[in-house]
Amino acid sequence: MILSQFEGRFPTEESCVSHFKDIRLRQGVTCPKCGVNTCKWLPGRQTFQCTGCGCNIPLTKGTVMEHSKLSLRTWFYTMHLMTSIKQVLSAKEVQYQLKIEQYPPVWLMMMKLRSIMGKRESIYQLSDEVELDEAFFPIRTPEDVRGEKIKRGAGSQQQAKVLVIVESKPVDTILHEYLSTATVQSMRKANVLSEKSEKQSVGKVVHYIKMFVIDNLSSETLNKIVRKHVEKDTVIITDGSSSHVKFKEYFKRHEQHIEYNVDEVVKTSLPWVHIVIGRCRNGIAAIHGEVNKQFLQLYLNEFCWKFNRRFFRDSNDPKYDLFDRLVKIEACYTSDIKWRDYDFFDEEII
Repeated sequence: MILSQFEGRFPTEESCVSHFKDIRLRQGVTCPKCGVNTCKWLPGRQTFQCTGCGCNIPLTKGTVMEHSKLSLRTWFYTMHLMTSIKQVLSAKEVQYQLKIEQYPPVWLMMMKLRSIMGKRESIYQLSDEVELDEAFFPIRTPEDVRGEKIKRGAGSQQQAKVLVIVESKPVDTILHEYLSTATVQSMRKANVLSEKSEKQSVGKVVHYIKMFVIDNLSSETLNKIVRKHVEKDTVIITDGSSSHVKFKEYFKRHEQHIEYNVDEVVKTSLPWVHIVIGRCRNGIAAIHGEVNKQFLQLYLNEFCWKFNRRFFRDSNDPKYDLFDRLVKIEACYTSDIKWRDYDFFDEEII
């Protein structure tokens, strides 16, 4: 959805309320008092009313917008900005676009949206074949802001450890799957994939991704996360790190590449995991510079949520519109983020 379309659909606060009300009624509004899932809308009061006990339920109750003092149209416009561009967006830019005097409410709103993006992604598992590796992301700490001297360098407290898992397959394998079905649609997909692969040096195709900030690189830590987010009947492809040795005990197969030529391993076996690392790290650095570690996972949530829906931008089907997708999950999830939980400082530099 482009800006002119957004303005046409949501010109007023009332239009946003009407749209969000319809979404909530379709999904079902549960009464927080008696648990009944049947409610009716009271236009005069702008609330739902439980058909069981008669309790009035605010429009944003049980959603990510609960307790927010910002208007519904402000939330909608922010979601439009976040979903209409591929890159991450700074709260300072959104504050400028919305002409909001205070920075903290905008920052908190965007962090809550990034939080529910992560919650939505957590319900899915990666499968089939995945590449896996660890990365280091530059971070800032409260000590940096206060001017205290601390240790620097890769692996120190100035580098956050991030586990990256990428679902990918060799191009030849996917082409064989398309051609074996021999349908009109599969043949069309095979032709498109073949043309694209000729222009790229990477011999694999990426599907979905997941990224997690981790405290350490121990095999216990990695194994716990990977088992939760990757299906058991999956081929795991990694480098020769000793932290990956337990994968073969649980998953279908573990391909561990221990060649001394690191560049060759990256190019042939783990290309997309490193492409994803580079794109995400550069994108965050370009807008936010070095972010605080306690916020890094939220930025990773946004990157993964957008990346996993990157082809939706090419669809003309309204059900694939990223804005509408975000509004629907906004109605389903609440955020655990509270302003008082953070030692706030000026997180973003642009």
